[in-house]
Amino acid sequence: MAVSARSAALEGLKAWRLRGTWPDQFVKKELPALGLSPKDKGLSVQLLYGTIQNLQRIDFYIGCYSSVKLRKIMPQVLDCLRLGVYQLVFLEKIPVSAAVNESVNLAKKAGGARAGGFANAILRKVASQRENLPEVTGEDAPSRMAVYYSHPLWFVRRMVSLLGEEETRELLEADNMTPPVTARVNRLRLTGEELVARLAEEGVTTHLHPWLPDCIVFETGGDLTSIHSFAEGLFYIQDAASQLPPWALDIRPGENVVDVCAAPGGKTLIAGQMQQGQGRLIAMDLHPFKCRQLEETGKRMGLEQLSVRSWDSTTAASDLLAQVDKVICDVPCSGLGILRKKADIRFKKEEELSDLPQIQGKILEAAASYCRPGGRLVYSTCTILPEENQNVADAFLSEHPDFERTPFRLPEPVGETDGQLTLWPQRHGTDGFYICRMKRKEL
Repeated sequence: MAVSARSAALEGLKAWRLRGTWPDQFVKKELPALGLSPKDKGLSVQLLYGTIQNLQRIDFYIGCYSSVKLRKIMPQVLDCLRLGVYQLVFLEKIPVSAAVNESVNLAKKAGGARAGGFANAILRKVASQRENLPEVTGEDAPSRMAVYYSHPLWFVRRMVSLLGEEETRELLEADNMTPPVTARVNRLRLTGEELVARLAEEGVTTHLHPWLPDCIVFETGGDLTSIHSFAEGLFYIQDAASQLPPWALDIRPGENVVDVCAAPGGKTLIAGQMQQGQGRLIAMDLHPFKCRQLEETGKRMGLEQLSVRSWDSTTAASDLLAQVDKVICDVPCSGLGILRKKADIRFKKEEELSDLPQIQGKILEAAASYCRPGGRLVYSTCTILPEENQNVADAFLSEHPDFERTPFRLPEPVGETDGQLTLWPQRHGTDGFYICRMKRKEL
């Protein structure tokens, strides 16, 4: 029996709820086995990600129209309701009849005729009130924003303390928008203009990024890793912000470069391209299977100078001490700068993140030991929390007087910095990202 897009999305919700399977994992490993057409696969992914991304607001609306408390609704029936409400509230192009009827049928399969009737009653109420849904309530503005934009309350309060209510609202809105898909051009093989033309021949529409050189923006969706240009190593899918650390380091041909937490390898690849095949390039990662994937990617992209090693980057490799010109130190973090891409991150609890700065500090300490006198290091994360960003950098600098923060320039509109920078989705149109450049003083 053929699987529909909605039933596939329901399986993804079930896997996330029961097994903690990340949506990305489900889409990559389990969804292909369901045999969906490309169109249905696209809808299924949209339903899965969108439902998780807007879960708190969806549950608020269900609670407004349900006579049964959410915690007492059969979990898989609740998943069906969530899929239905997401379509009714957030997807205007989906016909109301399809959103209601398909979700009711799924609820019947999950819980029988009574569950189907229960789901039908709620979804029809939501459908009839699409233009006049209940106003989200809460004790204060952060509480209301947390529900309306489906973000953790602790995170919203933290952002309000940093940005104020108005800009926090802009950030939350940006987190819930569909981000552009961007890619780094492999300048070892062609220019951005040439890649745009090449992709057009393959039926993929792109344009040059508005301010970042050697970066393109995709206008065509679908599985971009299946096209010829990707297989030939002509581009690497990567957010614009994530492409900037090598820029900040100003890597030159012939320099020795180490990337200490390299996988999946985007920054390593850019560093190798900036070296123009000259010098030494070492990429480290804790996980052997990620190292093998990075080796394969490096070969596809033509980086003959790349050497990959499996290594715990909280400790220093003795053979690299004071030997390296440029070090990339992009550390594991909370990921709160990429909520627009990974909706499940918004369900992390604040206490789960408390140990991260200590780990980040250890990795930075080890990475810095590789810098020769006069060498430079970039510390970066894909989060926007100061305790993982400037606080870690400041703590390191206070304990290591032989290092100093140094200004760097990035393409406009970012421009000149005083040595550190936080990129924000609502300001720069990129992922949330932190970059700090340091230099080991000359002897």
